[in-house]
Amino acid sequence: MINIAKSSLYAITALIVTVFLSAEVYSKDRILRAHTGSPGANSHTSTVVVGKVLGSKLGFTLQVNDSQTLTRSALMLGRGQLDWFPMPTAIPFLMAKGLGPYKKEPMKSKAAAQLKNIRAIWGWNANLFHFVTFDVDKIKTFKDIKGKVVYTGPPSGAAAVTSESIIRALTGYKPNVDYTARRLPWGGGLQAMLDGKLDVYTRPSAVGGAILEQLGMKKKYRLLDAEDPATLKKWSKHPARVIGTIPAGSYKAQVNNDKDLIAAGTTFFISMNKDNISADLAYGMTKLTWKHLDEIYKSAKTLSAIDPNKPFTGVNVPLHVGAIKYYREVGIKIPKRLIPPEAK
Repeated sequence: MINIAKSSLYAITALIVTVFLSAEVYSKDRILRAHTGSPGANSHTSTVVVGKVLGSKLGFTLQVNDSQTLTRSALMLGRGQLDWFPMPTAIPFLMAKGLGPYKKEPMKSKAAAQLKNIRAIWGWNANLFHFVTFDVDKIKTFKDIKGKVVYTGPPSGAAAVTSESIIRALTGYKPNVDYTARRLPWGGGLQAMLDGKLDVYTRPSAVGGAILEQLGMKKKYRLLDAEDPATLKKWSKHPARVIGTIPAGSYKAQVNNDKDLIAAGTTFFISMNKDNISADLAYGMTKLTWKHLDEIYKSAKTLSAIDPNKPFTGVNVPLHVGAIKYYREVGIKIPKRLIPPEAK
């Protein structure tokens, strides 16, 4: 069973999806707590789909609170108030360095302490940042956003930090100096775009994401093109960042969908509290992810970037001891940096 509690500025609803347990029941009646982003985001899709597939095999119930700011959720995970969720690779980097929302004390010290309790089992190239404008005639390039109002992501979130860094890498523009960076919760940002209060709406999404289809129901839009991968080369040296392509024809409502677009993206990994999740459960979650990957793909095409040949993509925290057991069993070499103290 997956219980998804939806919360936004506008409504709080509950959706209960029942997952019928197979004979491979692992831990009957166990409840795992997770946070995720807003519906339509890849973090949300991966939480629900992976949770459903693994829950049906291992017999756990997943309780999900969506539309969350994951930089805050990471602290809760470290404290043991959550059990697991798909985490942007950027968050552990910010926690370790005391940057972004963790810049000031006491948050800086809290982040460093809670990071020690976070583990991973696998990661993937999760998102490409889509910069969307309805003003298709006046805003054609990133340079055209000067003086405009741009939604960059939720307050204190990693997405806002990342999207603003992309703009700066491509144009040199600084937020709230060269353009107005509007930070709102995910739902509020989408509504502001639909209400015509934004010039550009930024959304991290896997190619084909539902949010882009939703925007297209409002009107035609343009996706801004980074054009030259070389302009993002320095930006992409960060371990959480990748350069990707939005293929031609990906979105019907996109006016410039006749060619491939260059886009900046980010990686995610499946994070968990090292003590809340047992070694046996982490082992099972790791093993069954790769065993039932086709089922995950069929459930959501936006998760097709999960690559069994690159299980440590975007992983920048130590692996859970249960995951280590699995990878050693199947002969996959584990980088030394991913071995936790408890496994040495």
